[in-house]
Amino acid sequence: MVRSERRETSYSRNSLALLVAIVALGIAHLNFDPTCTGGEGGRKHHPRRAAILPHSVAPESGTILTSASAADETGSSGVTAALAGQEDPNRLSGVWAVKMAAALLQKGCDNFSRVPDYTANMFKQERIQGALSDGQNIDLKVRHEPFSIYMKWQSGDRGRQLIYVQGQNDGNMLVQPGGIKGRLTGLLSLEPTGSLALSESRYPIMKAGLLQLGFSILEYQKQDIARGTGFRCDLQDRQDFDGRACYLYHIEYESPEVNATYRKSLIFIDNELLMPICVKNFGWVKDANPQQLDEESLIEFYAYTDLRMSQELGAVDFDQHNREYKLRVR
Repeated sequence: MVRSERRETSYSRNSLALLVAIVALGIAHLNFDPTCTGGEGGRKHHPRRAAILPHSVAPESGTILTSASAADETGSSGVTAALAGQEDPNRLSGVWAVKMAAALLQKGCDNFSRVPDYTANMFKQERIQGALSDGQNIDLKVRHEPFSIYMKWQSGDRGRQLIYVQGQNDGNMLVQPGGIKGRLTGLLSLEPTGSLALSESRYPIMKAGLLQLGFSILEYQKQDIARGTGFRCDLQDRQDFDGRACYLYHIEYESPEVNATYRKSLIFIDNELLMPICVKNFGWVKDANPQQLDEESLIEFYAYTDLRMSQELGAVDFDQHNREYKLRVR
């Protein structure tokens, strides 16, 4: 029992030391650096390389502790003090929780932007014009350079397919509805920011994908760090989503004057990838049942599972003439 308790204490110290090290190294870079919120156009070009392995994100425990000690010497005593003041060794609260979460995501986005491509199953549920859509399970292929997306719906409009390649098809996305409707209409060319495309999505296709989700979260976190007040938040270690170890970032805003879009956000940040693999955002509602507040105010729910990086996706994976897709090209 004594050995078990010692291992538990060591784990907690190492995990929090990781946060200290990342924040100390990342806070200076985080303060409104335009490269982390510029979307695809704002990122630097990186050569094609193999998948980022977990150890490239988090060094060994001994290295983490050494980095944390060195960080104290370079002016991160505020981080250490914040950690020392927490009753729960696996939870950090207040503005330092925002800074920690933002530093983690910054590191994750920097690394993930160097992954050439990935596949995943994406769950998507959004509230559009006041109505919450049914959840959709979508098979996803993404290539970062040039930014390219292929989607195939496994629920909702089952069988629907979508292709978007930056710089092709006059900037439009190609969509074929599922079922008999798709056989009748064939492949449609739609403007990503047009009313028809946005009638079923809160954001244009250029904002889709795990990396863009990370960039979007970072934008809000930078605003929160600059403001410093008007919210309650915490960052918890040793959480779980779909069998993967995660940090859970939880923030609630005091009023719409602080954040007009979101009342509350729950974000699972994967421990290895440092990317947001599950996000639930809640908006402001009037006359809501307090016991069903979250259910009535959910506006965005995104989750990524079965994530596989560096699948050597090529142009054929985003080609309307790919025979595997059986698209009706007119």
